[in-house]
Amino acid sequence: MKNLNHAFPALVLSGVLGAAGVAAANPVMPNFKTADRNGDGAVSLQEFLAVGGVEQAFLEGDADGDKQLSSDEYAKAVANNDRLKTGKYVDDAWITAKVKALLVKDEGVKGLDVKVATHQGTVQLSGWVSSPGQITQAERIARSVEGVKDVKNDLQIKR
Repeated sequence: MKNLNHAFPALVLSGVLGAAGVAAANPVMPNFKTADRNGDGAVSLQEFLAVGGVEQAFLEGDADGDKQLSSDEYAKAVANNDRLKTGKYVDDAWITAKVKALLVKDEGVKGLDVKVATHQGTVQLSGWVSSPGQITQAERIARSVEGVKDVKNDLQIKR
């Protein structure tokens, strides 16, 4: 029981700090009245974008298609906005994992010091390889993954 008592505060603290990190990564959208900057009782696309909204979330929230969000539509758009922003992070993480797995699986690149990072669908390859052919192969593998929009290849040849 003694070990549990010591571990509990650390567990609680890590949970609080983890939640703070998620909140910092996805700032909370302001309430409807704050988003309605001109006070006309509706939130336009420009107002929604100005408070950190994503256009697709606005369009999904605009139930009546009038290019403005009522307070009820705004609530739906905010929920969609959170889902879309979280989805982008998940997509990038999935792309990174998939590229790394394919690089490890490929006999020509396997075991090399290739680092992979993804941001908004752009894959960044960095590290060291043994030949120019491995640079080309690593880039080809990265480009083959669904969701990859671009590849920045900073791989270097070991000398």
